[in-house]
Amino acid sequence: MDRLVDISLTAAQFAGESVRSQPPARARTIVVGAGIIGSAAAHFLAEQGDHDVLLLERGVVGNGSTWHAAGLTTSLRSTPPLTELARFGLETYRTLQERTGVDVSFVSNGSVMLARTPGREDELRYFADGARLAGVPAEMLRPNQVRDLWPLASSDQLLGALHLPEDGHINPGYAALALAQLAFQAGVTIRENIAVAEVLTEHGRVIGVATDRGNIECDRVLLACGLWTRDLAATCGVSAPLYAAEHMHVRTAHVVGADSLPILRDMDGYFYVRPEAGRLLVGAFEPDGIPRRVDEIGNAGFAQFGADWEHFSSIRARAEERIPLLRDVEWDRFLNAPESFTPDGNFLIGEAAEVAGVYVAAGFNSQGILFGPGAGRAVADWMISGAAGFDASAVDVRRFAHMQSNRRYLHARTRESLGRLYAMHWPQLQPGTARNVRRSPLHSRLDDASAVFGETTGWERANWFAPEGAPRRYEYSFGRQNWFDAVGEEHRAARERVALFDLSSFAKVEVAGPDALAVLQRLCTADIRLPVGRVRYALMLNSRGGIELDGTVVRLDSDRYWVIAPAASQYKALNMIQRLARGTAAAVFDATSGFATLAVMGPNSRDLMARISPDNWSNEAHRYGWGRAVEVADARAYALRLSFVGELGYELYVPADQAVNVYDALVAEGHDLGLKLAGYHALDSLRSEKGYRHLGHDIGPIDDPVEAGLEFTVSMAKPDDFVGRAVLESRAHQPREARTVFVALRDPEPVFVHDEPVLCDGRIVGKLTSGSYGYTLGRACGIARIRGDVPDDARFTVLCGSVEVEADVSGAPFYDPAGIRLKS
Repeated sequence: MDRLVDISLTAAQFAGESVRSQPPARARTIVVGAGIIGSAAAHFLAEQGDHDVLLLERGVVGNGSTWHAAGLTTSLRSTPPLTELARFGLETYRTLQERTGVDVSFVSNGSVMLARTPGREDELRYFADGARLAGVPAEMLRPNQVRDLWPLASSDQLLGALHLPEDGHINPGYAALALAQLAFQAGVTIRENIAVAEVLTEHGRVIGVATDRGNIECDRVLLACGLWTRDLAATCGVSAPLYAAEHMHVRTAHVVGADSLPILRDMDGYFYVRPEAGRLLVGAFEPDGIPRRVDEIGNAGFAQFGADWEHFSSIRARAEERIPLLRDVEWDRFLNAPESFTPDGNFLIGEAAEVAGVYVAAGFNSQGILFGPGAGRAVADWMISGAAGFDASAVDVRRFAHMQSNRRYLHARTRESLGRLYAMHWPQLQPGTARNVRRSPLHSRLDDASAVFGETTGWERANWFAPEGAPRRYEYSFGRQNWFDAVGEEHRAARERVALFDLSSFAKVEVAGPDALAVLQRLCTADIRLPVGRVRYALMLNSRGGIELDGTVVRLDSDRYWVIAPAASQYKALNMIQRLARGTAAAVFDATSGFATLAVMGPNSRDLMARISPDNWSNEAHRYGWGRAVEVADARAYALRLSFVGELGYELYVPADQAVNVYDALVAEGHDLGLKLAGYHALDSLRSEKGYRHLGHDIGPIDDPVEAGLEFTVSMAKPDDFVGRAVLESRAHQPREARTVFVALRDPEPVFVHDEPVLCDGRIVGKLTSGSYGYTLGRACGIARIRGDVPDDARFTVLCGSVEVEADVSGAPFYDPAGIRLKS
């Protein structure tokens, strides 16, 4: 039997017939799904001290979507946190056979990533910078060097390649079996052929699962059941946006010279090739994927679809072009089986927003093998400690909007999602499918004004406005893109005149009732005992003292508050507050869709507001950091004097049904004041100059407020306890290992992409956490986290696409560090 599918021997090999016996009536922790993720998580839960873990599998260990994976492993991913998880997987696989006796067939022959286009070559150079940052061996190759490593490949039309010598591949089903064996040896109870039909909850917390052999009680449950996770999560109201698609790989008959080859990734051709027992396995991540509903797949293990050579034909042609001998080989297997994909191409991990004690580790976008041990360990640590132990911002299950679990939306997006894995990963890349789902009340007005929209958590948001005669589309590159000059004009309008932003996607959560203050004091690091109308910026921490959220808290009345947070945090913020409010006399409402948010920013903003409102807009009448109810145009609004751009400005929270009226009045009255519509790219450049933090980039769940430079948000003097306070107190007299600084390149030409390494005298001392082009400064600028012992006056460079660029580093923002322009 083919070793790819011969795992039906199952865990019974090491656990006897116990895997088929009746499950216990209760376990502290239940893991649903014994694929690579669930088996790894169960092992690490037991290893980290949870001695009452039950691993349930509907079929047999490894039979879901694990068994048919190509088994690729790698030492490098697109971000440092994902690289950390992937490298842990590699290290685990190196010793897995020795530790278990299971022949997992791990091979470490390296990999070669090819570049056919200048854009791809740029991408690989940034990838190489990421390798240097992480300490991963990597080397850029010339086309002739590719032939040396891969003699069967043609170097025609190649510009270069990236060689990762540590990469490899493993037999996926047997890897899951080996991890399940480690779990069993550590005390995990394993039961196969048990179907979980429902997650049971009570008062917002998990209490067990319903199976075809009866209910089983538990304190927490991990849903690691691959493409079936969405539907099982939905039984308890948890949103887990993932959807299945066909994933195909084919295998040749025996090929001379195939055995010792590294993995070949020709991403411009949308395929990969790896050796397998003297043959070549060719897999596809085609740009026109085939989504599959769960009811088309069924619940049986080892699910497969029929061979589809017609759909595979375009990939086959590209593979034959790169490896000419494929034109004449015989093919001995066509494997077509389901994998699950998420709307943004990153997996889902962590505690669900909706139900306490329900955790998810699924939607790995055909990368479950390479992330398996790392993700399993990470989610186990999360379940035991109660908070993420790595920067989970990009993969946190709570990052999505609820509507993104909609099956029609997911079906449309998944056609694109499969191919996005190998498509160009351009800066600011926007999806092309499942668009125009969430639109602000002003969408049509912005569309008429030539807005070019981007998508965030389903929202259509104006990223920039195309000048008259310019194409309304992105023309991507790793340098200055086609919107660069237009955004510069929007930026300058905010600095010199007045700009109008539609920020309606801001999350707005209302907390009201006699216990509203107590709930927010428990949530926030800042002291929220505010006078009515006062506004305060605050952090919300986890139990480890890391930053889960940041936002603006407004006291609207004696017992009524708003918490305003970034759009991507809407459901996470709502859930965090609701959990703290449970059992209290505080009601929590999501007011996001009820109000549009218009931001009027710039030196002329006060004059513009005076033209459309009879209220007094003087500095004395409306001070910085305060809010009030006002008349604007023919409407009523709540105005906050705040600014994310570093200038005099106002955020107007207007009832959605009145937003167009206010917008029209602002546009009509602002013409001779130099009003310009501005989008999120300009907002990003303005806040980068001012040094304002961006949640998910500059701050996240493992970041200490002091290291983030946000200690001013933490009140140790307030009488109320807050989540994470004890941890911060324990660190009060400890030196911090890192600190936040502000960086600006000296060369005005380069732009930042993401995670650029920061060097001091040639040694890496940190990385950019976010950055943009500072049009006022005339150079790229951003925020970095560097080692705490590195002085500001050292010689700094930043690695931009493998080129070191001299940089200035400062402990204070480069633009208006004292905040004078905000308050004048």
